Amino acid sequence: MLVIVLALLVVLTLLAATAAASGSRAVAEAQADIDQFESELDMASTRETVLFMLATQHRNIAGLAVVPAPPATFAMLEDDTDGVSALPSGNDIRLDGTAYRGVGRTRFALQDDGGLLSPNWVSPTLLDAFYAALDVPAQDRAALDAKRLDYQDADSLHRLGGAEAEHYAAAGRPPPPNRAITTPLEFRRILQWDDMLASLDDSQLLNMLSAHRGGTLNLNTAPAEVLALIPGMDLEQGRRLAAYRTHTPIVSVWQVRESFPIAPFMEENLTLFPSRTGNLILWDRHSGVKTLIHWSQTPYAVGGPPWQIDYEVILPRDNSMDEPVAKAIATPLFAETDAPGEGLEPGSRE
Repeated sequence: MLVIVLALLVVLTLLAATAAASGSRAVAEAQADIDQFESELDMASTRETVLFMLATQHRNIAGLAVVPAPPATFAMLEDDTDGVSALPSGNDIRLDGTAYRGVGRTRFALQDDGGLLSPNWVSPTLLDAFYAALDVPAQDRAALDAKRLDYQDADSLHRLGGAEAEHYAAAGRPPPPNRAITTPLEFRRILQWDDMLASLDDSQLLNMLSAHRGGTLNLNTAPAEVLALIPGMDLEQGRRLAAYRTHTPIVSVWQVRESFPIAPFMEENLTLFPSRTGNLILWDRHSGVKTLIHWSQTPYAVGGPPWQIDYEVILPRDNSMDEPVAKAIATPLFAETDAPGEGLEPGSRE
């Protein structure tokens, strides 16, 4: 009898332990689902808030204004049909990839397309510097240009050193679409460009190239790797210039040439103002990926929204994005919202 009682006690203990373990797993799974939902909600809220600000706030040489312009300058801004004013507000969101705090745990950064290299529109000097940075021999660069143009033009005639459908078929590749490139990643589909770009992962490529229609380079938003392509500059000088503008935006190309070895003939290829297109990068500090969204402002679209999303790319998130120095933005649009009956301390959801 005693043995039976002990056996029953053991069985009951095991059942209780199993039930407790199952309950703990269920609670953990439910909490994980809640965390995932909150993360997705925070990211969606941050995305829509930033896109709204891009469509409604003025841009200037420092970036995107956070607050509406004061009355003293509003009349001047009303005459600014491009939505760009030279007057910084003093609390602007930088468009050079600087990290900011969004809603909840979400972090985001904005990168102006004007600070990236657009191979279809950039000056031959900068494109040649790009080839050189990727160790392309000088004698091979004309063929790369020819293949890039043949990939996009409407005819089936290939240039000297170029490639059309028959060349792609011989290489076992899909034929060229005979239209303009739509994303920087599409440059990998061009014959021989895939080999040239092999040393760049997708994150690096998207942080360097753009498909937008702009031939000037924005000194206030270009990454150090792109600044290094300017004749007279190198990577160290590019990093110095990127650090220099964090304290105050660059207000004239002449100002930069006083301190940096930029070749004089490049002045007409440089600008200080952001374009109407760019990248919005979103990530959660507790997630292993980031989302890159390419946006274009469409203020003159009839019957449509003032912006459009051109494409989205999911990318791995590197450790450099874990830095705890993401800047807070002084605007109620990114204020933490408390659940009913609950008070959340700042950072309590971290």
